[in-house]
Amino acid sequence: MAASDLKHTYTNQFDNDQLAQLGHLKELRRDYSIWSLASLCLCLMATWEALSTVIATALTTGGAPCLFFNLLASVVCSIAIACSLGEIASIYPTAGEWINVGGQIVLTASAAFAVALQIQGYIILNNDSYIPERWQSLLLYWAILVYGAATNIWGARILPTANLVAGVLHLVGLLAIVVFLGVMSPKNTASFVFTEVSNSSGWSNTGVSWLVGLLSAVFPILGYDAACHLAEEMPRASRNVPLAMIGSVTVNGVLGIGYCIILLFCTGPLETLLATPTGFPFIRIFFDATQSRVGTTLLSLTITLIAIAATSAGITSTSRTFWAFARDKATPFDRYFSHVNHTSQVLLGFIYLGNTTAFNAILSTAVLGLYASYLVPIIYFMVYGRPNFVTHEYGVFKMPKSLSLGLNILACAWLVLAMVFSTFPTYMPGTPQNMNYSSVVMVGWVVLGGAYYFTFGRKKYEVPVVDREARGF
Repeated sequence: MAASDLKHTYTNQFDNDQLAQLGHLKELRRDYSIWSLASLCLCLMATWEALSTVIATALTTGGAPCLFFNLLASVVCSIAIACSLGEIASIYPTAGEWINVGGQIVLTASAAFAVALQIQGYIILNNDSYIPERWQSLLLYWAILVYGAATNIWGARILPTANLVAGVLHLVGLLAIVVFLGVMSPKNTASFVFTEVSNSSGWSNTGVSWLVGLLSAVFPILGYDAACHLAEEMPRASRNVPLAMIGSVTVNGVLGIGYCIILLFCTGPLETLLATPTGFPFIRIFFDATQSRVGTTLLSLTITLIAIAATSAGITSTSRTFWAFARDKATPFDRYFSHVNHTSQVLLGFIYLGNTTAFNAILSTAVLGLYASYLVPIIYFMVYGRPNFVTHEYGVFKMPKSLSLGLNILACAWLVLAMVFSTFPTYMPGTPQNMNYSSVVMVGWVVLGGAYYFTFGRKKYEVPVVDREARGF
């Protein structure tokens, strides 16, 4: 047997033993490499593309400085969150366990919904007589979800390669747009970008208005926890999952900050930008630079294509999370959802969106749900995990105690701050039409889960049997 085959066999056996130590058997193919998993995280986060989609909130609540400085803080604190979760994931490299399924659902839905609205925006750009209808965007949204589901069901084995291709497009598209904007767009002053605060949100307190704009900076950095969900589909998960999480946040964060600076230097007057009929300021920025409808559409399509890839990646991630909970008999119809077909590796997580209303709160709900799911394990690890763990019980990725605790505290402070202000409405005075209903959606999801647990779940939920003396440990 060749040395490479021996190494591959040893790695698989190590991964299977570690999974057995956590009370689970190997059921998924380990098709993902560190590069394909990192590409999946990059595309699911789609930081610069998502930033293009959601800049309007920060520009409304604080202007260009609000967007830039909030994004800078978001990147730094998200790296702290990724390091904190990475240390936990290195100890427990399984497909789910703590990640909030609801947050993954709305994050995936947000990408599909963005695609639908962007397609309508391109039609508006190229056809002055077009009047967008809500039912049209709804059909487009459903079509994107169906596409994402189909690629996961019938194209499961090519997903790692598809993610690598999307990762390349993610980087090449960014380079093309930065070059076009840098060369062709008229430029703002540095004062406009970094110091000129403007507040057109209706909030009388500028500080509160600024913090409401956190949504534009937090949402583009979501999704790096996808690496945890695919932990059982990659070799050396205890090492590679933390690397994929931290690496994707760092790379996307740096790219996002650079893109943000270029974008803000190339914006026109904020009043014109925020009033664009396409609904997306980035389309107006691209048009001002190219002065061509066709050129603007081609540049913008990169953002839309990555959003489509993010939808497929989101369904991949969400399905693994839902399956992991079903495996422990923690969901309705667990016998059905916990089964993995070893031939086609059918993913059943696409049946996850039963309600297509309340899209006005979908971005905030994604932040609220995912950030809550990050906060709980970090606090638990600080209070109960680290004080009781001995050195050999940690995974491959272990930070010095003082550094780990400092990053945990920073992560928790940021998570709480962002969660609180993600529930605020963007505009004041509040009306039933512009209110932020994310807290209502979140409470409803928690109540639904609690009702299921106390009615049925607690009678059949099976806590994985953790054996610290599993073979190889």
